[in-house]
Amino acid sequence: MKLNVYDIENTKTGEFEMDDKILNINVKDDLIHNVLLAYLNNQHIGSAHTKTRGEVSGGGKKPWRQKGTGRARHGSIRSPIWKGGGVTFGPRAHKVRFKVNKTESKKALQAILSKRIKDNSVVLLKDFNVDVNKTKDAAKVFYKFINDKNKKTLLILEKIDFSLHKVIKNIKWIKMTTAAEVNVYDLFIYDKILITKNAIEKLLARFN
Repeated sequence: MKLNVYDIENTKTGEFEMDDKILNINVKDDLIHNVLLAYLNNQHIGSAHTKTRGEVSGGGKKPWRQKGTGRARHGSIRSPIWKGGGVTFGPRAHKVRFKVNKTESKKALQAILSKRIKDNSVVLLKDFNVDVNKTKDAAKVFYKFINDKNKKTLLILEKIDFSLHKVIKNIKWIKMTTAAEVNVYDLFIYDKILITKNAIEKLLARFN
């Protein structure tokens, strides 16, 4: 399959030949679903933690005698019904990580890339050498490839351009990543994917 290659002015400059074997991969939707779930779950820190009545300090002495005071009987000031006491059924710091083996993760990444290419959601760029110093100028470059309705954009480069990153980091609908770090979630969630020629070659090498 041949993909059109564009410059930053959205003008066709050539073509890029892709192996059909990469695009014609058949995997079950369950595989992509499992990889996405594993990614999202593993992003969750799971650090919320409350103390039970056995972990709160104090409360060793009975607040008052059992009978004769006219008040309800209590055995500890650390009971959950007391202010400052333990928490019943509160969140506990517990992290369950989902593991997906490398082969399945690779297949899911290849499948989602193939789907996005077939959906015409991927724009292949010759390079992304732009000389901009202002965020609004950088946004104008991206608007040549997108529209207001579908503007969540993923820019995939061979390596991070830190000068460009400083300019576009305030644009909430743009994310910059590299071919070595891009994952299934990135390819799935963004409306438009801009990838340079060098980056896609490096990305395709991950499937071998």
